[in-house]
Amino acid sequence: MKKLIVLILISILALGLAAQSAKQEALQSIDDAKAMINSNQLAKAQEELNYAITKISEILSEELLKFIPDAPAGYTLEDRSAQSLGQAGVIIGSANAIAASGNYSKGDSSLELSITVGGLVGQAGGLMGLAAMFGGMTGSNTKSLRVSGYNATSEYDATGKSGTLTIKVGEKITVMVEGEDIDSADMLKTLAEKVDLAGLEKAF
Repeated sequence: MKKLIVLILISILALGLAAQSAKQEALQSIDDAKAMINSNQLAKAQEELNYAITKISEILSEELLKFIPDAPAGYTLEDRSAQSLGQAGVIIGSANAIAASGNYSKGDSSLELSITVGGLVGQAGGLMGLAAMFGGMTGSNTKSLRVSGYNATSEYDATGKSGTLTIKVGEKITVMVEGEDIDSADMLKTLAEKVDLAGLEKAF
């Protein structure tokens, strides 16, 4: 037990140091960019500013990780991770997009929760809701609902015992829960309700 506590404390310290390092790098790049603009080295200044934006995204991704909740009753949290999508984010509409995810298991049953901020994926929650509203998604296994006051779309396949819950949070955030070998869509909502959605919207 003591070893586990020590490992947790070391991990928290490492994350804190990484965030401080990224912050210092961002500030240094901004200072370098200012000097380059003054000396009319505009292309290099732009490179420095892009690097600063990348470091800021790294810091934000670590903040996003805090919104991945602990496991619901009966499940085990296997891992949680976060990342800045960087240049890959351009493909989904924003070089500043960030994402975090958590994986949970209970026997053969598994849940994956993901949070995406920015880009087309971050806005996907609203698109899913509109598709359901105007008949883009058909079938009795698809329905609209509210999760902690936010609009959501739920799909569940009783035959395959799998489902997806997509929640639109604000203008640029999507929270998605996917489940395999689950008895109903209720488990998806149970996990989603553990996310501080109001806090998430305020923070991002």
